Amino acid sequence: MTQSQAIQSMELSFPDGVPGFPQLSRFQMTQEEAGQPFFSLKSLEDEQVGFWMIDPFPFFPQYEFTLAEAVKKQLQIEEGTPLSVRTVITVRNEGDVTVNLKAPIIINEEKALAKQVILNDENYGIRQPLFQRPKAASE
Repeated sequence: MTQSQAIQSMELSFPDGVPGFPQLSRFQMTQEEAGQPFFSLKSLEDEQVGFWMIDPFPFFPQYEFTLAEAVKKQLQIEEGTPLSVRTVITVRNEGDVTVNLKAPIIINEEKALAKQVILNDENYGIRQPLFQRPKAASE
């Protein structure tokens, strides 16, 4: 899998929609600041639907998985196809940011096709802390 860092803004097609929103298939992904790992993903069909995402690799360098052949076929991925991987983040409280490593979004940059894939790896959770908060002196 080739990991590309070149995307700044791209319209993506999710042929199956995204979990929770199967009726929505067209999204705009935008890198919030050049060279930074943060992206927004906004529905082009429902302006109230959007997500924050990151490139997980700067934060989790050991993050790895194998794509099922069915996913490769659906996204038209072949050897050498430029891909991006993004993971959805959630901000719960000030400083409490989690990332869903269990369900990465795989992007075929050439075809602008994307899919959120649910991994069968128990090592990855849906609420992995993005930043480790320092412990208070009383802890």
